Amino acid sequence: MRVVELSGGVGGARLARGFARLPGVELTMIVNVGDDDQVHGLHVSPDLDTVTYMLAGLEGPQGWGRMGDTFTVNEELARFGVDNRFQLGDLDLALNIYRTERLARGDRLSEVTQDISNAFGIAALLIPSTDDRLATEVKVPVDGWISFQEYFVIRSHEDRVEEVRYTGARDARPSAGVIDAIESADLVVVGPSNPPLSIWPILAVEDIEKAVRRHSNVVGVSPLVGSRALKGPADKVMASLGLPPGNAGVVKAYDGIIDRLVVHFDDSEDLATIAEVEVTTFQTLIGTVDAAARLAAHLVEA
Repeated sequence: MRVVELSGGVGGARLARGFARLPGVELTMIVNVGDDDQVHGLHVSPDLDTVTYMLAGLEGPQGWGRMGDTFTVNEELARFGVDNRFQLGDLDLALNIYRTERLARGDRLSEVTQDISNAFGIAALLIPSTDDRLATEVKVPVDGWISFQEYFVIRSHEDRVEEVRYTGARDARPSAGVIDAIESADLVVVGPSNPPLSIWPILAVEDIEKAVRRHSNVVGVSPLVGSRALKGPADKVMASLGLPPGNAGVVKAYDGIIDRLVVHFDDSEDLATIAEVEVTTFQTLIGTVDAAARLAAHLVEA
């Protein structure tokens, strides 16, 4: 069975490792690059790296970064007055040096991503949504438009988000293999990720959005439990952008995109209140590999 997952952040990566555990599933991950940035002169792709480390079983305790990483270089940068609030571990630094050097030689991000994936022994296919520049930016009170990493990491996503834009999306083309993967998939899954900040940047590439809309079997997994995000600002961002509260907002965020939505058991009342798509309940807390595999099996079998 061919499964395509649109993924950003830790939630999407955790679901991916569930699919990777299922026999007979051929998994392709289309990963958000809207939060890519330059840090200390290096090209950093946080969502691609989170998926990579998760599928390799090397993720850090919070779901991102490398297990057992040290931060000697990051700490030493403070000696020179360098802003080191965006923390790159020493092992993580090596990967980003490799990526930056390859991109400087003219290689495409999708090519580099495949070679990194191979180096970690990952069987799933990881594809950045686009090889072109696409940057998520948010508008906050007082300071106006700022980069995603300024908002999310440096400011700890505490600002109210008034608007979101995806600079470069109008001219961005899907990476090679993205459209073919969607069109040939038996199932397309929108992972339990922040809709405006992790999934909308993927769908901002017009040809990707069109391909997903054309697909006949698209299921979304809600990032909310009890109508709130367990981590991160998903519920707050959705509210500040005018989306309805709870899972009604998730459905609205994916209007015309998803055919079904899976929500946590705590949100079972949504089965009666949401009419736009089919809503079902399951255990969507997937902090363990086994829990992720059970959810993935449910999605495949439904």
